[in-house]
Order: sequence, then structure tokens, then C-alpha cells
Amino acid sequence: MADEIHHPHDLMVRAVLSDVTEAASFLQVHLPDEVSRELNWTTLRLAEGSFVDEDLRGSEADLLYEVERVSSQDAIWLYILIEHQSTPDPWMRFRLLKYCCRIWDQSFRDKPEQRALRAIVPLVFYQGERRWTYSREFVDLFAESVRDWPGVPRFAHELIDQSGMRPEEVQGELKVRLMQLVMLAAYHPTLAWMEQAARWLGSLSSPGPGGGIDYVRIFVLYILATQEPEAALSFREVLQRHVPEVGEDLMTYAQELLNEGQAKGEIKAEVRIIENLLREGMAWEAIERVTGIDEARFETLKRQVDAMES
Repeated sequence: MADEIHHPHDLMVRAVLSDVTEAASFLQVHLPDEVSRELNWTTLRLAEGSFVDEDLRGSEADLLYEVERVSSQDAIWLYILIEHQSTPDPWMRFRLLKYCCRIWDQSFRDKPEQRALRAIVPLVFYQGERRWTYSREFVDLFAESVRDWPGVPRFAHELIDQSGMRPEEVQGELKVRLMQLVMLAAYHPTLAWMEQAARWLGSLSSPGPGGGIDYVRIFVLYILATQEPEAALSFREVLQRHVPEVGEDLMTYAQELLNEGQAKGEIKAEVRIIENLLREGMAWEAIERVTGIDEARFETLKRQVDAMES
């Protein structure tokens, strides 16, 4: 579970958008109409691999799709870069072009006989605290005096900026809507999201006897990883009002996860409190009287916190 909590964005986005039906419902809303009309959405399939820099895997996720055009059997790629940073990045265009070049490099390794590059439609999916204000044109990274020079690349990306979206505005199939809603709540925790999230969670189907992705687990883990312990407790109370409609299993499972998240939050809070007392110069004898935790127990709690965050 530690890895799941450490990379909650990547886990959730990949799980949801790996379902091509869900992905199509998301992409069709956000692609320009002139592009969307050109594509045979029934042929959409997920390609393997990730192209982002290794040291950015905690703040970015990417997905590559192949889809045929309506007018021919020629396929194009749709490349989504999911940006998990809380504020916009002016250098996103540079990294995105680099990732597209990696896709073309991979295509040559797979099909060295190709005679033309396949088109890539790049999309940045951003959902942070502030709106995206930077240009989507690569050429704007250069000094204005040289932007018309030969050799300066012409490149732009599509942008899905949901930083200012209201919960009722999310679109797509059920899991895509739920994904967008809990991501909004992660960056804007004051939004009224819990009632809607609980209703949608209750509508999710459980994995069948043959197994499959447990989406309830994925969404609840994401909420645990991105909300404060108090909010997680409030969400449990909201779930209790909705779960009887879909059975006790969901409530039991969600409670187990939320209780685990609460316990972790309490440990972190205890460590923060004691660290503050130590900074104020309080002696261990006094700290133990106030908190009931001695120095040996404190060192154990610190190791637990380090393990949670590693």
C-alpha cells in the first residue's frame, strides 16, 4: 500500500484512463471538434510505455493512445501528459516536445521501414491550485526577436485546465467523472465534493469472480492520500449515508482504509507536535508528562513516518 499512497495520482489516472471507453469519453470532450470528428473512436487503444523523465514520475503521468482516422486506415497518436504540480510550469512545452520525440524514436525502433512520421496530438491535463496562464506555443519560449527565424520549431499542445472547474461541470463516463472530482478536491479541498463522490462510488461495480481492477480501492486510496485526516473522517460519515443503497461490503472496506489513513495522520500529528515542543526547548521529562510519549517511543514514531513517506 505504501507505493499506492506515494504515487496516488499516477495510480488513479492510469487505472481509469486505461479503460478505453472511459478514455474516449474524456478525450472527445476536450479535443478540438475538427480533430475529434476525424477519428474513429471505436478503434482507440492504449499503447504501452511511459515517456516522462524518471525524476518527474511523482509529479507527471502520461498515456499514449493509437486511433485510426475516419477517412483512412492511417492511425495517429493521442498523448496525454497529466500534470500533478499545484502550479503551472512554463517549461511544460519543452518537456512535452521532448516526450513526443521519444515516441517517434520508439516508433522507429518498432518500424524502421516507415517513410513518414505519424501525427501526435499532445494534450496537457492540468488540475492545480491556480489557472494555467502560460502560452501553449513552443515558439514563445524563445526571445521575441528570433521567433520568426528559420529553424525555430513550431509546436503547440492542447490544454485541459480544470483548476477552476466546479464539481457539477465534470463530464465523461462514471469513472472519468469521479477521477476529475477527487482531483479537484485534492487541490481545492473546500469544494463541496463528498456527497457526489459517495454517490458515484456507490454506483461502481465490484470486480467479478475473475478479478479485475478494484476501482473503489483506488479512489478511496487517492482520497486518503490527498485529504487531511479530518476530511477523511468526514467522508466516512458521508459514505455511511449512501452505502446502504449498494451493500455493506463497500462501507466495511472503505472504513478499513479510512481508519488506516486516520491512524497514519495521528502518528504524523504526534511527531509534529513533539518536534515543535523540542524546538521550543521543552525537556523530555515535560514532553512525556504532556504527551505520554517518551524519547524511545518518539524515535519509533519518526521511523514510522519516514517509512510512510518513502
